Amino acid sequence: MATVSSGPVTKFGSVFVSGTEYDNTNTLYCIDHDPCSRENRLKIGMVVVVNGTRTVEYTSNQTLTHLADKITYEETVEGEVQSVGTDGLSLVVLGQVVSVNQKTEIDLSLQGASPHALNPTAVSGTLVEISGFVTGDGTILATLIQPHTGIPHFEIEGVIKNHDHTAKTFAIGSLVVDYSRPTTDSSLMPSPTSQNWDGLVVFVLGDRWSQGGPGPYGARMSATSVKPKALGVSDIQDTAVEDFVTRVDGPGDFFLNNVRVRTNAGTTFEGGTLNDILVGAHLEVYGSLVGGIVNATKVEFEGETELQANVAAVNASDNTLTLAGLSALTIQFDAQTTLHGQGNPHGLNDLRSGDHLQIHGQLRGGNTILAKEVERSAPASTVQIKGLVMSAADPLLVLFGSSIDTSSIPENRFLWRSGVIGRSGFFANLSIGKTIVLRGTYQTNTVTWSSVFLGD
Repeated sequence: MATVSSGPVTKFGSVFVSGTEYDNTNTLYCIDHDPCSRENRLKIGMVVVVNGTRTVEYTSNQTLTHLADKITYEETVEGEVQSVGTDGLSLVVLGQVVSVNQKTEIDLSLQGASPHALNPTAVSGTLVEISGFVTGDGTILATLIQPHTGIPHFEIEGVIKNHDHTAKTFAIGSLVVDYSRPTTDSSLMPSPTSQNWDGLVVFVLGDRWSQGGPGPYGARMSATSVKPKALGVSDIQDTAVEDFVTRVDGPGDFFLNNVRVRTNAGTTFEGGTLNDILVGAHLEVYGSLVGGIVNATKVEFEGETELQANVAAVNASDNTLTLAGLSALTIQFDAQTTLHGQGNPHGLNDLRSGDHLQIHGQLRGGNTILAKEVERSAPASTVQIKGLVMSAADPLLVLFGSSIDTSSIPENRFLWRSGVIGRSGFFANLSIGKTIVLRGTYQTNTVTWSSVFLGD
């Protein structure tokens, strides 16, 4: 059975993409405009497209192996670093704001205080190659950041806006792209005179850039080619795509990057519901590709998290609040955040310091959670967090930018799916990006942690 999938490389041995293992014994690699070859130059964090086949057991229809025939990789952005956040968790390249989180792989030469933060001094002004996901207008979540070597050239993937077919320019974030040169190849794009390009996700290659342009990170680039981002096929029975929602046309009709997805009554959802599919949501979708549209059989929500704690402070001016015992974490509210529970709260202004909340949301960057559903309950001292591990060194864990000391957790309360695993077993099986659930109590300005569960 023919397959196509898109997502980051997560592991080697063979090749794992978004957690799925592919046999790469006879794989052809097409890496960043170089001639395709049998040489495997992939790195953890590269977002790739895999074309291949899946073998199944005839009677049970269970998957036996995934075979990768071709793996294609193109960088999400490549260029000179315009600025770097002082905390090492963001940078600007070609007018795009690039975020770093606990899953971002960073080359050793660019690492800062932790393996998942940048060294602002080492990174500023350098040429970098970044792979990741376009999460919105001029924003990218990096999965891999590494220095560029060799002759400089400039690449950008993003959503077109402000297309002017007369001047032959458009914008991606704060970058203005000029494709007016007669030699610029835009042959794969729709006719600019009959169809506006706004809203299309494209890949642009250029040979010159300069500072200046609209917005705080303005830049300009002269393009040598412009092409739509695509899976490279239009009809495949077995499809898997991991990306961010860039557009929603209606319930169950949305785009992951440039790939249109439709759900139906038989689609199953994991980690969220149909109503949670909003622009900026991180999803992994499975189904069949028919006429370039994925008919989804399953939708998984990535980066989902759950919290239970007391409110420390409410900041109505920027629609955020903080939680007692998790001071480094910011909870962001928006127009889609729903509130209910004790006292029938309707908005952030109805919440007060000391309120006990249960929060369901999605991780946005390293230490911000976008709240999707918030329930206020009776006052309690319980603190519970479910999320992805950013770093770990017994007895410390870091989640959402908060350092958590597990010294108070007894040996028999280190748990996993088979029961008690113990402290040494827990930390031995822990890795960056693993989901854990921590429980404790908050008293006299301190959280005392009582148990931790290691998920898959």
